[in-house]
Amino acid sequence: MVIDKMRLSARQIELFQAAFRLKSTRRAADLMHVSQPAISRAVTEIEAEIGVVLFDRSGRKFEPTAAARSLNDAVQRHYHGLNRVIDAAQMIARGTSGHLKVVALPAIAAALVSRAAGRLMAKHPGVRIDVEVRGEGECLTAVRSGNADCAVISSDPGALALACHQVATITPVVAVSRTDVLAGLAQVTPEQLVEKDLVMLPPDSPFRQALEKTLSDAALAFTIRAEARTQAALLEYVNQGIGRAVVAAGAADARARPDIVLLPFAASLVWPVRAVGAASEMATPLLQQFLAEMTNLASPSKE
Repeated sequence: MVIDKMRLSARQIELFQAAFRLKSTRRAADLMHVSQPAISRAVTEIEAEIGVVLFDRSGRKFEPTAAARSLNDAVQRHYHGLNRVIDAAQMIARGTSGHLKVVALPAIAAALVSRAAGRLMAKHPGVRIDVEVRGEGECLTAVRSGNADCAVISSDPGALALACHQVATITPVVAVSRTDVLAGLAQVTPEQLVEKDLVMLPPDSPFRQALEKTLSDAALAFTIRAEARTQAALLEYVNQGIGRAVVAAGAADARARPDIVLLPFAASLVWPVRAVGAASEMATPLLQQFLAEMTNLASPSKE
């Protein structure tokens, strides 16, 4: 997509900055000695020129989006060079510049979220993506409070105020030690899996809850040898012969872990991965690129 040279005035930038700092068109109008509609009009004109929502106006809120923070950062850096601010705004519109704050489940933070963030930052030096690891409930709290732009979780929160986008569907595999009796099989059934101790994610993990439901539906009892919050830790246990684990196929690199065998799991078990955030955030070009990067990584051809 070709974006023509943007037309932003210094006055528009000043009014935007006031609205950004105060998070209120009324207080910004008082500060700048203009009418409240003048502030709203300046913000709307910048949004129309850039093609990106700068403030979340849902309900009674007037909260800056990630794009607004990125534009304000550019203004602060280039206060005396309006042309450079306009160039930065164009990059934000393309999704090739900006700052995202992402919270994610521990089980997928390294294997999927951080890898996708790293790839996107490598392509675009103007992009910064911070990833913080939290439980599912904490992830949603961070998004609702405005402390994160996006949460990468598994469950659909079903909240009208949040947008939910499924970025991947993970088909888990069984990880066993190369000395395990199952190592030579073409696939592992739930019955075979529970014949030996398991190492599992913590009880609050939606991925563990889905696995437990699969085993419960099959009326199978199982023994937990140990728990760990990340898939990498589970694989280390398996590597030492501590037990068997059910993990995402992309959680292990066979070359880095030659003593682990990954086998298809003969069960109807899938782990959905969803990105959740305010609708105004989820529509920004940078976040859309980030979601696409995760989808590409999670697709079977990328495993």
